[in-house]
Amino acid sequence: MARHLTKSDWLRAARLALLRGGSSEVRIERLARELRVTKGSFYWHFEDRKDLLEHLVREWEADFPSIIARIKDRRGPMALASLIQLAVAQAPLGERGLVPSDAAMFTWASISPEVARRVNREEKKRIRILQRMIGNPNRTELLYLIWLGFVARGQRVPGSRKRFPRLARSILDLFLPRKSPAKKRLRPTS
Repeated sequence: MARHLTKSDWLRAARLALLRGGSSEVRIERLARELRVTKGSFYWHFEDRKDLLEHLVREWEADFPSIIARIKDRRGPMALASLIQLAVAQAPLGERGLVPSDAAMFTWASISPEVARRVNREEKKRIRILQRMIGNPNRTELLYLIWLGFVARGQRVPGSRKRFPRLARSILDLFLPRKSPAKKRLRPTS
């Protein structure tokens, strides 16, 4: 019986290939082999490899705004706590290819000037949004650099990603006042 794959199936396989081996691993033949289908199935959903790669960049560009939209009504400590909680929930999804991965995109940007241009533009937007949430530009940059360090280390030492929930609590301890109601709302982690 022939398998009928959706566009989402192909994108998930491509996200995983990008995360594990970079853009050079996002090859139609390789993805088809991993999905156990012919590469003809690919062409129902994408024009070519370039189209698939463009989809990967576009979905990553849309990811952070969709996260922010989920917390748009919150301000101050509550917004930051909600953002950290969403990051804790989303990080494992990226590792399984279910959502775009910052690690994969940042690695790709390090070797592609075009992707770097787009990533840099999105990072500026992220930092502006964080600045509105946090207020202090130095604390905003520090928070973003903590995230980048976590992402980079997770690529080199994948097991370190498991510590993110505990690190997220430490981030809140650093960035929120001692008795903030937002910290109480963050679920305990193991």
